[in-house]
Amino acid sequence: MIKALAEVTSYQDGWLSLACQQQTSCGSCQSQSQCGTGIVSKALPGKVKHLKVRAPKPLPAGTLVEIGLGEATLLRSALLVYMVPLAMMLIGALLGQFFFATLAGSGEGGVIALSLGLGAVGVALARYLAPRIGTQDEQQPLLLRVMGEPVSDLSVINTTQQDSD
Repeated sequence: MIKALAEVTSYQDGWLSLACQQQTSCGSCQSQSQCGTGIVSKALPGKVKHLKVRAPKPLPAGTLVEIGLGEATLLRSALLVYMVPLAMMLIGALLGQFFFATLAGSGEGGVIALSLGLGAVGVALARYLAPRIGTQDEQQPLLLRVMGEPVSDLSVINTTQQDSD
């Protein structure tokens, strides 16, 4: 199960509205200080995802919760989103090579255009198929546990500045 922390923003009709900070894999390796991607990920703020999760009882806004999503669902989605456009692009390249280069005797422009065109069709097909690859319950994140109230901003000590007292 893939787990993440989220903050409750509201509760309505058995559903919690959550705000979840999108996490990147950057910052977890030893070369993060020399890596361009790691430096850029530190400089840019992370995205906040808003989602809804079923909850047995209401929770106050600001409560931290742990949510989870099954690995099988994530793997099926990733396979669909990455492989369908790639496969369509390869099919386009093969068809373009056969029709344009072999039969028509023209250059590689037609091969590239057909490959890119079928790649775009693959993206559209993946968008169409993405909601249909599993049941709605499988694609819905689960509320794993309630972590508690977040720490107040006033009680957090800023470690980058020294106290004058």
